[in-house]
Amino acid sequence: MYTPMFIPPRRNGLLMQIANVGLPALVQLLANIREVHVHPAEFAHLEELKERRALLSPNHPTGNDPYVLFWLSRMLGRPFYYLAAREVLDGPRGWVMNHLGTYSVIRGVPDRESLRYTRKLLAEQDSQVVIFPEGEIYEHNDTLLAFQSGVAQIGFWALEDLERGGKEPAMPIVPVAVKYLCIDHPRLAIENSLRDLERTLDLEPSAKLTSYQRLRRIGDRVLTSLERREELKPRPGEDLAERIPQVRQKVVDRVARAIGTEVDRGLPPADQLHRLFHDLKRWVGGLEGDPSEYDERLYRRRVETAAPLFHDLERLQNFIAVTGDYVAAQATAERFLDVLGRLEREVCGEVRHRVPRVARVRIAPPIRLEHRLEEYRRNKRQVVTDVTREMEVTIRTMLQELTAESTPIALEV
Repeated sequence: MYTPMFIPPRRNGLLMQIANVGLPALVQLLANIREVHVHPAEFAHLEELKERRALLSPNHPTGNDPYVLFWLSRMLGRPFYYLAAREVLDGPRGWVMNHLGTYSVIRGVPDRESLRYTRKLLAEQDSQVVIFPEGEIYEHNDTLLAFQSGVAQIGFWALEDLERGGKEPAMPIVPVAVKYLCIDHPRLAIENSLRDLERTLDLEPSAKLTSYQRLRRIGDRVLTSLERREELKPRPGEDLAERIPQVRQKVVDRVARAIGTEVDRGLPPADQLHRLFHDLKRWVGGLEGDPSEYDERLYRRRVETAAPLFHDLERLQNFIAVTGDYVAAQATAERFLDVLGRLEREVCGEVRHRVPRVARVRIAPPIRLEHRLEEYRRNKRQVVTDVTREMEVTIRTMLQELTAESTPIALEV
């Protein structure tokens, strides 16, 4: 699946110095982030741990989040290690990230080598490690995917490693909330993006439509193409909110049948999709040891079968943002741009709008796993679940509190 399967972190001292000096200009160039803001009282939670091991657990709304965490590391004056999906470390950008302390994990399969390395970083090297508990980018900055239990579980395993090594059993998890806010109202960027999408989709301009109506009209056109592919015929008068679930369920069920798994109907739609991504990666698996020619042929066949299924799920993930209530429920420019970016990725293959933003960071007091170690020994699964839920609730609350700093937008104009 990957060569090599595991990429350990490397730290290039010169490259790290250059990155630290040039970080503001680099982040502005690559991500259009002009500043990272953290309240001093909350940054103190990190400063208290500067010389100690820790797990940092941020939300993961965009692919730009590692820049923000590197900025925090620069502010703290201590380098972090970063756990990232294996595919992220391919190519020139991946090479740079690897030499700034990023190492790999293969999502959806038991990556024992990555797990062993993470425990070593924490228990033997007393490092600070960044792990995103959502596991996937969702590009809805106001919402979260269900947190995976891996961060809490790794923390407790590291505590047991510390005890066996005769070291102080201390393991804080620091919940971090990252929210991107527009510096100015992005009216021009929104107008340009809507116009480009309309032109690409052969939609006639209409001065009578509001920006929000134009956004939904674009979504309707994309949805219609998906319906044709899935051989779905909506009933007359059905709106987007009624049609989207039908397309989503058809695609999800088709992919699940292809790999012999089942969809948990009790999960929210985004989490169904999230879990199915992992199931598909697990189904593809990897080649270990010394595979025979027959094993290699079966593996290549699985990869070929999985490729279009991954593409279908990625398209669905792009379009799932165009729900009837995400923008309408809280009418902000940031939410509008979230959906617009997804549509640009679906129609144009990439996000094209570039809106200057600041990254607003909230840092909660650490969750001290050592205080729950005895309880963990009595009921491991429940305590891991409880800690994971506490992390998720803490970050969701901080994001909700940051909503007041978003840029309001009028949907009727």
